[in-house]
Amino acid sequence: MQVFTSVIVLGLCFAAFVISHIKDYKERKVDSMTSLAKVIGANSISTFQFKDNDYAEQILNDLQQVSPEVLNACILDKQQNIFATYTRPGSDTFHFTLPSPGAKQFEFTNNSLFIYSSIINNKDILGTVCLRTDLKELNDIKATQYSIALIILIVGIGLSFFIAFIVQRYISKRILKLANVMKEVNETGNYKKHVDDLDKDEISTLAQMFNQMMEQIFISQQKKDEFIAVASHELKTPLTSIKAYLQVLESIESDETNKKYVNKSLESVNRLQQLIYDLLDVSKIQSNQLYLNVTKFDVDNFIDDAIAEFQFVAGDHKILRSGAEINHTIDADRQRLEQVLTNLLSNAAKYSPGSKEIIVYTEKRDQELLVRVKDFGFGIAKEELNKVFERFYRTKTNSILISGFGLGLYICKDIVKRHHGKIWAENDGNGTSFYFSLPLNNAVKSK
Repeated sequence: MQVFTSVIVLGLCFAAFVISHIKDYKERKVDSMTSLAKVIGANSISTFQFKDNDYAEQILNDLQQVSPEVLNACILDKQQNIFATYTRPGSDTFHFTLPSPGAKQFEFTNNSLFIYSSIINNKDILGTVCLRTDLKELNDIKATQYSIALIILIVGIGLSFFIAFIVQRYISKRILKLANVMKEVNETGNYKKHVDDLDKDEISTLAQMFNQMMEQIFISQQKKDEFIAVASHELKTPLTSIKAYLQVLESIESDETNKKYVNKSLESVNRLQQLIYDLLDVSKIQSNQLYLNVTKFDVDNFIDDAIAEFQFVAGDHKILRSGAEINHTIDADRQRLEQVLTNLLSNAAKYSPGSKEIIVYTEKRDQELLVRVKDFGFGIAKEELNKVFERFYRTKTNSILISGFGLGLYICKDIVKRHHGKIWAENDGNGTSFYFSLPLNNAVKSK
C-alpha cells in the first residue's frame, strides 16, 4: 500500500511538472513569436505606404538568420491578399487563413505554432503578419521530460520499495515480537511477560497497553490462586472429619438402605476431597512449591501396584498391561508418578463408558521409560490434543456429559516435567492414547 501510494504521488507530481514545463515553454514561444511578428509589422508599415513588395520580401527573408525556426511567413493586406511571403529553404509552401474575428491570435497544431499580428498605423489596420513556427524543439523537450520523468519514477519506485521493505521489516519485527509474547503467555500462562518497546508510536502504545493488561491479569491470577489455596486448605480439615464420621457410620450401619445412602455420601466426599487435593496441587504448581520426595524404586512394581490399586475402583473396565518388562529401578517421586498413572487410568475409564478394556503398554527405549494408556472411548479432536493439558481446559465434545474441572492432566504435565520427562496424547481413530516418558538414569532432585 505504501509503494502504491508513493507511485501515485510520484506520478501525479511528475505529470504536473511536465505539464507545467510544457505550458511555460508554449507561453514563452507565443510571446517571443508575437513580439517578432509585431516587429515585422512595424517595419512593414512603410512598405504598405509605398507599395514596396520587394522590401517586404526582404524583411521576411531576414527571418532565416533572425529566427530559423519560422517555417513560413506571410504579410497580407487588409483584403487578405498576399503582399509578401517567405518559406524557409527545404520547407513546403503554406497558405495562411486568418482566424475569425475575436478568436485567439495564435494556434498550436501537432507540429506548428501559428501567430497572427495586425499591422496598425494610427489606429488604421493595414494588414496582418502571419508566422508558422516549427515546434520540433517542443517535441524534443517533451521527449526529454518524459524520459527524465520515467527514469525518476522508476528510481522513485525502487526507493519506495526499498524504504517500504525496511519500514515493513521494522514494523513487522515489533508486531511479531508482541505476537510471540502473546503466544508464549497463552502456552505457558506466565503473565509476568512484558513487551519492551521504547518507541513513541501506535505499536508502542499497543505494547504498553498489553503490559498493563498482563500486570492486571497477573494480580488477578495471584489473588485467585491465593483464594483457591486458602479455601482448599480450610476445606481439607472439616472434610476429613466428615469422611471419618461417614466411614464410622458405614461400619456400624446394618440397614442396607441407610448404608447405601452412607456409601453415596462417601463417594461424593471422595470426589470433593480429590478436587481439593487437585486445587492444592495447582496452587503449589503456580507458586512453584510442588516438591518431589525422591526415592529409588522398581519400575515394574510401581506400574503393577498402580494398576492393581485402580482396578478396585475401575468398575466394569479391565486394566490390562502389555509390552515388555522394564527390569529397572528409578530415582523419582513414586507417589507423584502413581498420581499421574492413576489420573490417566481414571480419564480412560470416564471417557470410554461403552468399553470394557484399558491397556497400559510399557516399553524401555534407550534408557527411557515409555508408558502408554490406551482407551477405546470417544476420542479427542486433533486440534484439542495439546490443549487438554492446559489448566481448566475440557474437551468440547463430551465435557458436558462427564464431570470434572480440567485439572488432572495439567497436574500430570507438571509432575512429568519436574521428572525431566514428556507427556502427550494421540488420537488413533479408535479411542485415545496418552503417553508419558521418563529418563531412567537421570536423577531427580528432591525439593
